[in-house]
Amino acid sequence: MIPTLKTGSDPRMRSTLFFAVMLLFFIQLFSIWTESIYRLSLIKLRMGQELSGVLLLALPLLLFLVDEKRERRVLSLAVAVLLGARALCPLLSVRPLIVVAGLGVAAFLTILCYALSERYRAMRGDVGMALGIATLAAIALRSWGSSIDLSMEGSTSAIGWGLLLLATYLFRRVRPIFDAARASNTPNPKQRVSATVGLFANLALVSLCLSSPAVVNAWYGGGAKGYSDTMGVTTLSFAAVVCRLAGGRQGPSKAIVAGWCVLFATALVGGIWLAAPPLPLSPDSGPVVVRGSGGCTALVLLAMLLASPMVMLNVRKAVVLASGTRPRDAVLPVMFGMTFLFVVTLLLIFTNVWGYVPYGPLLRNRFYLPFLLASVVAMFPLLAPRPTRQEAMPPLRAVQVIAIVLASVSIMGIFTHNLRLPSQPTTPDRLTILTYNMQQGSHDNADRNYRKQLALLREINADIIGLQECDTARPSGGSVDCVRYFADGLGYYSYYGPNTVSGTFGAAILSRFPLKNPWSFYTYSDSDEVGTAAAEMDIAGRMIAFFSNHPSGADDVMHAHVDALIAEASKYEHVIAVGDYNFRSDEPFYAKLAAKYLNTAAELGEEDVDAHGGQANLAGQIDHIFVSRGFRVIESHYLEAPESQTDHPAHWSIVEFAAQEK
Repeated sequence: MIPTLKTGSDPRMRSTLFFAVMLLFFIQLFSIWTESIYRLSLIKLRMGQELSGVLLLALPLLLFLVDEKRERRVLSLAVAVLLGARALCPLLSVRPLIVVAGLGVAAFLTILCYALSERYRAMRGDVGMALGIATLAAIALRSWGSSIDLSMEGSTSAIGWGLLLLATYLFRRVRPIFDAARASNTPNPKQRVSATVGLFANLALVSLCLSSPAVVNAWYGGGAKGYSDTMGVTTLSFAAVVCRLAGGRQGPSKAIVAGWCVLFATALVGGIWLAAPPLPLSPDSGPVVVRGSGGCTALVLLAMLLASPMVMLNVRKAVVLASGTRPRDAVLPVMFGMTFLFVVTLLLIFTNVWGYVPYGPLLRNRFYLPFLLASVVAMFPLLAPRPTRQEAMPPLRAVQVIAIVLASVSIMGIFTHNLRLPSQPTTPDRLTILTYNMQQGSHDNADRNYRKQLALLREINADIIGLQECDTARPSGGSVDCVRYFADGLGYYSYYGPNTVSGTFGAAILSRFPLKNPWSFYTYSDSDEVGTAAAEMDIAGRMIAFFSNHPSGADDVMHAHVDALIAEASKYEHVIAVGDYNFRSDEPFYAKLAAKYLNTAAELGEEDVDAHGGQANLAGQIDHIFVSRGFRVIESHYLEAPESQTDHPAHWSIVEFAAQEK
């Protein structure tokens, strides 16, 4: 790629690619920064000093102290801090990550202040195309990592070093073309603030869903096909619009862009509204059962993804309207914009943890709210009276080539994983069943831990796995579809279970056996939504019903869940029900379930349960495996934290069909 850049005669191309890499780094750093703050709060079950990391976002205010002679030096320092933060993040644990990633985000905000000044406007190139390239690059990195950004962790983080070298090279090429032009007829301060907030609203849409379309699939539970569809549609639509813009054609009219934005906003909010299940609001309410992946919802959300490249046109206009004379002129507008981005992100997280924050019930089942705000504010630049239609420019063929290459890489990554078929167990009469609360991909010290958790799942080699606290396809989980990541890594069939929009802890199923007629059911809750994943499996000629559970709440919440589980399970002769039940063996909820089904560990007795380094202490366990009486328990194991790679034990049992069942 670099030799091609050297031959480019248009400095706009170099600037566009430089700013694309800056935007990519910002998306990555903001994601890991937000995720790290949440993970540390999750471990303590409360927010604390980690929120002080928000103060780092005020660092661009230092530009008010910089005189004109030192502006270039400060810009070089900001670029160095951003690149340094990006280099360090894959190497750090959660606590230093909050500081380092926060510094990187603040450095980008400083760079953006320069890009929004007339004096340094050459640095930004075509911001619309830059955002498109950054989004395509983010999707490409996640497509090969099954929604995990390959450049941010593990041995593949070396990809990030390549991006850092590219950014350094591009900055050296862009720096000499800064001009000393003075702005004329610059927008008034109110218009600059409005346009800048609109710019960050578009960045919010990219950060919260478009750079990781796997989250959209998790909104409606589309499974493996939905994952391919959402990733593929977003990739192709962005690549098509980047190629059109890079072809040098005149930008679309204001009316066309406005219609495009309205279509996007309507499909986005409408799709989320369709995906949201009606939740039981009282202990007497029966369970709400949801089957299938929602064909209509999928079509609406795919239409949203087709329209999503409108963010490129919005930011094109926003940067023109937001421009001032010097970098310091953009500081306050950028601070307002960043505040909006942070609030929208926090609001989205609070719709999931509404039971733990002040006035949280007002956000219950309001998953659409942050996206409604972002999609409306994203249209602010369209309200400006000044015409800012992009005139025809010389084509940027290199940008077109890069967009096509990134799209091709993404498509290959998306479909390569689908070629691996699950292997059937050699003895289907004997099954290894695992229940695993993965604590949203966290180790017990709050570090992100998806890779080690996958390694543990491979080592245990269970035939069927029930996951809990697996709803990570949101900012708090790094926008990672962990169910898809584990399914691809194991080569298993999967069911995400209750979708992300519903706001549950997350319950999912991974299996060597094909999953038939998967469904979710929701029961009454008073703090976190209680959703259960269920599916049928044909094993050795027998139809098995499998349930992954995670109830939590007051006694009436727990009774409502157990009653609904027993009612659903009673429809089947062969049942396996696993989960983090949040109740112990001396509680009435346990007794109610144990009266119908066998607890695999209790069936063997405490002395025969392998606790891997300690006594089993079954009385203190809340992670259970229940099976119908047609099974016989062979072994049962508990692997406690920290060896379990989460804060819960990994609990698995080996069962076989009883003699009379064979």
